[in-house]
Amino acid sequence: CMLGDHHQLPPVVKNACLAKFSNFDQSLFTRLIRNGVPHIQLDKQGRARPSLASLYSWRYEQLGNLKHVNDRKDYQLANAGLANTCQIINVDDFHGRGESAPMPYFYQNVGEAEYIVAFFQYMVLIGSPASKISIITTYNGQKDLLTDVMSQRCGPGTPFAGMKPRAISTVDQYQGQQNDFILLSLVRTSSVGHLRDIRRLVVAVSRARLGLYVFCRSNLFGDCHELRQTFDQLVSKPTKLQLVLGENYGAIDRKAEEDIPEDKVFEVADVGHMGSIVHSMAADWVGGGK
Repeated sequence: CMLGDHHQLPPVVKNACLAKFSNFDQSLFTRLIRNGVPHIQLDKQGRARPSLASLYSWRYEQLGNLKHVNDRKDYQLANAGLANTCQIINVDDFHGRGESAPMPYFYQNVGEAEYIVAFFQYMVLIGSPASKISIITTYNGQKDLLTDVMSQRCGPGTPFAGMKPRAISTVDQYQGQQNDFILLSLVRTSSVGHLRDIRRLVVAVSRARLGLYVFCRSNLFGDCHELRQTFDQLVSKPTKLQLVLGENYGAIDRKAEEDIPEDKVFEVADVGHMGSIVHSMAADWVGGGK
């Protein structure tokens, strides 16, 4: 008996000849299915809200949802302080820079790193447990940058000292794991890069249970034909982060699909604006004795 998912990432084979000409870049599971070995494909998922599962369910034949993702209270409630359960947040050049590569293929994006860390701080300030938040990215360079920015913004001597997300990881390393809230950094601003591999996209957008927030250059990824079935859903919503004022984690009864009064929705202009919001909230938090 074998269990697996041939729609997710294959093994990493560093020898290009073996990978391409000997087909070593496909798993045994994929090889068996491609050769017609009888198999059973699960047709229900029980991890994510239906609104999140729709981002990748098109990749599977008639993938539905288990009953509990519709009925359980944590799946029915909205995410505190956030207008959307999933959203793409456009990140423009930060101080005139988008992606950078201090060494070949070591891609980084300072704007996305700063925005994600500020967003993480916001979630902690409204009471979200840090352990229920994971940060993933498509490049090792960005993972290292996110780790550095997090250690500076949430390190000793800051109001957030000792608060860390459950993981800061690459998409590839995070395959097989999950968390309530996933903050995803796509890094690239000049080309889509290796997210064009649909299997990596499926892994990236299927890690979240309750909330997925994608930080990227929205027009670049939204215009990519291979990614369209996922990104058409994401770009159908506003691409500026939308917060809901006055809500705290564990103290709301707003349903996920419930309309929000316009005067309660606060739109964040950019990473600098997000930083200002967090700075003001943190000052009040410290002044009030947390």
